[in-house]
Amino acid sequence: MHSTIPTSSWSPSVDEDTAYELQWVRVGHNIFVAALSHPPRPTYKVEDLMEYIENCVAEITHDYLLAEIILAGDLNQLSDQNLVERTGMTQIVHQPTRGGNVLDRIFVTNPQLYSSVWVVTSIVKADHRAVVVYPDNLRSCSLPKSTVQLSYRHRSPKQHAQFLRYVANMDFSDPCPTASSDPSMNTQAEFDHFYSRALELLDLFYPEQTVKITSRDPAYITPIIKSMLRRKNRLMRAGRQEEASALSARIGKEITQCCKSQLGKIDSKTGAKDMWKAVKQLTGRRQETAVVEDVTAESLNNHYASISTDQSYTPPVFKQLASCMQNDYVSEWKIFKALDNLRPTATGMDRLPAWFLRVGRQYFADK
Repeated sequence: MHSTIPTSSWSPSVDEDTAYELQWVRVGHNIFVAALSHPPRPTYKVEDLMEYIENCVAEITHDYLLAEIILAGDLNQLSDQNLVERTGMTQIVHQPTRGGNVLDRIFVTNPQLYSSVWVVTSIVKADHRAVVVYPDNLRSCSLPKSTVQLSYRHRSPKQHAQFLRYVANMDFSDPCPTASSDPSMNTQAEFDHFYSRALELLDLFYPEQTVKITSRDPAYITPIIKSMLRRKNRLMRAGRQEEASALSARIGKEITQCCKSQLGKIDSKTGAKDMWKAVKQLTGRRQETAVVEDVTAESLNNHYASISTDQSYTPPVFKQLASCMQNDYVSEWKIFKALDNLRPTATGMDRLPAWFLRVGRQYFADK
């Protein structure tokens, strides 16, 4: 649940059996959501659970006349007809969620509450499929948010294949050398020519695209993941659920990898504070930062610059070194190995991503 939406736990006045895996949450003023997990072999009587749910619904409708009630969860073999007859709620999930069975269901008091119900592959590893529901007026009731437009480059196996096929027959040598035809005399010119050709290839096969990231998105939502989520939504609206399910699995892997990369740099034994800070960032729980008066980033920079500056510093004299008679050339294998072992870091000033250099490492080292 988003932190800007007021929520609170709700408990009925009737006594609850501790064996029930049922949690009521009040969202806003008039929405009550119940999460229920009914095991295949419960330790309690099913009739007792049904009576308890009936009493909860009756109490909510009595105390809150405009209440919208939603009951959802893994209900296994719990009878829909019995629950509908006792509460008057409507079951809106009609597609199998595990194998050929409809085990994960949603009951609502207002059948018009959700106009779209989708059953797709979950982005987390589970044998149950995910149920996604949303109303038509979702945009009209959205809360204020801030957006920022970020750029990214979409990558796919098809793009990699087209790029490698093209670069295999490409000549990277400079047709117009500036000072000499010998590349060893024009190192900077050769590098400039290589970067210009590499950037042309990057823009040709992996064009830059933009996507909007909002303040509601979690920390692990990168521009690539956001674009994949939008494509999955388009596939779902078009009725192409198999493609949407396959894309959901890819999104789950990307999110897992992103979370691992954020937590993998922290030592849980020595950096417990940093670990919990990263966990709160990933889960969306924010903590207010204390503000010290009359202390700004500029004042701190000026302070540390003043205490780190030696006014009497004089640069040392350069040492005259003898030049080596035999030039040490870098072999193609060394270049290939260096490109192959590039870490997934941020793009540098050369504007060539590490993944792009790794994809074309065989031909970049050879050219």
